[in-house]
Amino acid sequence: MSRPIWEYRSNTAAVPVLRDVFAGKRCPCCVETSLLAPSDASSEYDPRRYTEERRALACALCGWWFAYSEAYDSSCGSTPDFAVHVVSATGAALETYAFPDHQALAVLGDEIDRHMTGAGSSTAWAAMEDATAAVLRSFGYNVRATARSKDGGVDMVLDHRSDASVFVQVKHSKNKVGVGVIRELIGTMVLEGAHKGLLVTSSSFTEAATDLRDASGLRGFALELVDGERFLSALRLTARLEAPTLAEIFAVAGPPVTLIQEEVHV
Repeated sequence: MSRPIWEYRSNTAAVPVLRDVFAGKRCPCCVETSLLAPSDASSEYDPRRYTEERRALACALCGWWFAYSEAYDSSCGSTPDFAVHVVSATGAALETYAFPDHQALAVLGDEIDRHMTGAGSSTAWAAMEDATAAVLRSFGYNVRATARSKDGGVDMVLDHRSDASVFVQVKHSKNKVGVGVIRELIGTMVLEGAHKGLLVTSSSFTEAATDLRDASGLRGFALELVDGERFLSALRLTARLEAPTLAEIFAVAGPPVTLIQEEVHV
């Protein structure tokens, strides 16, 4: 299976860097080595065998974020007095790109919240195209915009050194995206000789649309669908509208790497 399109390509996978961040909770990018501020946390606790703590941290100066999970599992220990201690983490630097102004983003966010319930207006379609391009640039793509239009066509083409070109269509509408839009995108891809596509919407997709996505994959067309919830997660994180949550990070972050795996006395 190919790597998802709607995902960071610059996640830090260097174990020594992530270990240092985990140990000191300091930003690896800032010369002032500023402390990373907690932005979200969750935990799972079973007094008989298992505990896990998950935390998200972010740098207020450069936007570098870090998320980790630390777990102790006594059911896996060699004796009752020992537990397996595992720490896994991921992190990335947020570069600054030309997002729409915060007022436009506020309107866009409000409309997407409404679109996900099937209601609301669609005045911020241009802001959504601009924000989509900015998010994808932050994911590491070169974004080539096509002629702007409110109806049909491909809105942008993505290039990345490790991937074939990706054709992108953005739909800002309260209506669920159906099979017609996907057929339109595939038709354009066929004409251009492309095999990878990304469809981003402020609402959601019909069941028939997801079925067609799956069927297209069997015919050699890799299509990824991004609904309003996934779009907002990426937007809030990359536009730095607020401190990132664990859910927002893991909606767009690649898989974490294991920093520590050891047996310890408990």
